[in-house]
Amino acid sequence: MLPPHISKQKKILLVAVNASYVHSNPAVYALRRSAHACAKKITESISEKQKDEPSVFPQVDIAEYTINDRYEDILFDLIGKKADVIGVSVYIWNAQICLSLLEDLRRLHPYGNLILFAGGPEASTHPEAYLDSCNFVLTGEGEYSFALLCTALSGAVTNDDSDTYCGVFPGTDNNNSSDNAGHILSGTSLAEKLPGAVFLKEGKICYSSAELSVPEMKNLPFLYDGTEDFANRIVYYESSRGCPFRCTYCLSSVAASVRFRRLETVKEELQFFLDRNVSLVKFVDRTFNANAARARDIWTYIRDHDNGTTCFHFEIGADLLHEEDLALLRTLRPGLIQLEIGIQSANPKTLAAIRRTADNEKIFHAVRTLAENQNMALHTDLIAGLPYEDYSSFANSFNLVYALRAHQFQLGFLKVLAGTEMKLHEADYGLVSSSRPPYTVIATKWITAAKIDRLRGIADMVDIFWNSGLFRHSLPYLENLFPSAFAMYEALLDYYHSEMGRKSLSPRARGDFLTAFARTAAGQNSYSPEAFSMELFEELLRFDSRLHFHPSRRMTAEETFHFPETVRIRFDYSHVHPVTREADYTILSDPA
Repeated sequence: MLPPHISKQKKILLVAVNASYVHSNPAVYALRRSAHACAKKITESISEKQKDEPSVFPQVDIAEYTINDRYEDILFDLIGKKADVIGVSVYIWNAQICLSLLEDLRRLHPYGNLILFAGGPEASTHPEAYLDSCNFVLTGEGEYSFALLCTALSGAVTNDDSDTYCGVFPGTDNNNSSDNAGHILSGTSLAEKLPGAVFLKEGKICYSSAELSVPEMKNLPFLYDGTEDFANRIVYYESSRGCPFRCTYCLSSVAASVRFRRLETVKEELQFFLDRNVSLVKFVDRTFNANAARARDIWTYIRDHDNGTTCFHFEIGADLLHEEDLALLRTLRPGLIQLEIGIQSANPKTLAAIRRTADNEKIFHAVRTLAENQNMALHTDLIAGLPYEDYSSFANSFNLVYALRAHQFQLGFLKVLAGTEMKLHEADYGLVSSSRPPYTVIATKWITAAKIDRLRGIADMVDIFWNSGLFRHSLPYLENLFPSAFAMYEALLDYYHSEMGRKSLSPRARGDFLTAFARTAAGQNSYSPEAFSMELFEELLRFDSRLHFHPSRRMTAEETFHFPETVRIRFDYSHVHPVTREADYTILSDPA
C-alpha cells in the first residue's frame, strides 16, 4: 500500500485517429518521449525533500485508431483503458471524430474524475470548439507543456524550478497536485500555469499567462524507443521545424524561422530506422532542402548506409536543387527515396498572390532530369481554388505539370484554414469554403462551384488511370485524340459518368473501359485521328496489362506484340521495379 502522501500512479492516454492504418501520428510519439525524458531527469534531480518519498510519474500510453474504424469501437476501447487523463491529437481530417469522442467521454465522466485535453493544429486554431468538452486545449508545440503537466501530476519537486524543459510550476502546491489533479484541472488553476493552454474560466475563454517557449531541436528526444511495431506502417520523422517560405494558405507560414536538428543526431536517428529495416520513413520537414548542403549530406548518408529495403520520403523545393544535387540523386538505388514537389499553379498572378517564390522553370527542369533515371518516385502537386485561377487557367497549369510525367500527380483543393493569411482575404477573393473540416473551397471569385465539382471528378480520373501506374505507355498515346491532356480527362470523366455512374472499376477492368472510351472518342473526335491507331492503342494497353498482371500462375511469360513492328517479349514477375511496379521484361526478337 502506498504511503498517504503518494498518490496512485496516474495513467495518461494519448489518442491518435489516423487517416488509415498505414499512417502513424508523430505528435503522440513526441509527447510520450518528452514525458519519458522528463521522468528520467526528475529521477536524477529529485529534491532532498522527496529523496525518501519518490514521486509517481504518470504512465503515458498511446492509442492509435483510424477514421475508418467504427466509432463505437474507438469509444468503448478508450473507456476500457481506464485512463485518468486522455489527450486527443486533432487535425482537419479527424476533427469531427475527435470532437465526438471528447463530448461522449465528458458525458460519461461529467464531474472531473477524467481529465480531457485536446491538441494539434485543428484544436489550436479552433480551441473554442473543444472547451465545452475538455478541460483545456494545448496550443502550439506541445513537448514542453506536456512535460510540465506530467510533472505536476507526479507531485515531484525538483531542485531546479527554473528548468525550461521539465521543471515544476513555480508556486504550485505540489503536495496536493497529484492527489487532487482532477479537481485542480477542472478548476483551471493548473491549466492557467500550462504554457499554451486555453481554458474556460467562469464561462469565458482564457489563455495561460505562462510563456510558451519554443524548444531547441537539439533538446527534443527522439520520437521512438524501439518498442514500436513498424510493420506495414509509415514512420514519420522530422529533422527540422518551420518553413522558409510564407505561402498564404499554409499554417507553416506562421513559423518565424526554420530550426534544424543537429546533423550528427539526424544521422544517428536515421540509422535507427535502417537497422530495423523500416519500410517507409516520411520526413515531415516542410521544405527538406531549405539548406541545400545539409540535405545533400543526409542524402549521401542514406545512400552510403542503404540497407536495400528502407525508402525515405522528402517534401522538397525542386527549384532549390543544384546540379550537384541532381547528380547525387541520380546515383541512388531505385526506390531508396521519394520526392514530393509542390508546384501549386503555373499562373504567375496566382503565384504572386499566394507568395510562392518558386521558379517553375527550374522546377520543371529538375523534375524532367530526375524522371529520366526512373530511380525514385516523383510526386507533383497542384491546388485548385487559388486566387486568380479560373477553370481555363487551371487547365493550363494541369497540362504543364501533367506533361512532366511524375509518378503521382496530385490535384488538391484549397483548404481555407484559420490562422493563415488566406483566411484574412476570404472576402476579397470571394472564397466560399465548407463550414466543416477540412474547410475545402467550394467556389471563388474566379471559379464556380460547378467547375470545382468538375475538377474533383477530373482528380478522380487522374487517380484511377494515371496515379494507379497501370497505363504509363497507353495513356500518353491516347492523348493524340485530344487537343490536350486536360481535354482528354474531361472527356474521360464525361464517359465515366455516362457508363459507370457511381460504380467503381476494378484495376483489371480499367483496360477494357479505356478501350471502349478510345473507340467512342475516335469516332467522335476530329482533332487528329490520323495520329491515332486503335490497333496500336490496344497493343499498348495489352503491354501495360502484362507489365502488371500475370497471365498465368508462372513467374515468367512470353507474348508477341505489334508496335507496329513485331516483337516477342518475356516478362519476369519475380522482379518488379521498385518505382514503377512494373515486371522486368526482355525483348527476345528485334523489330523486323
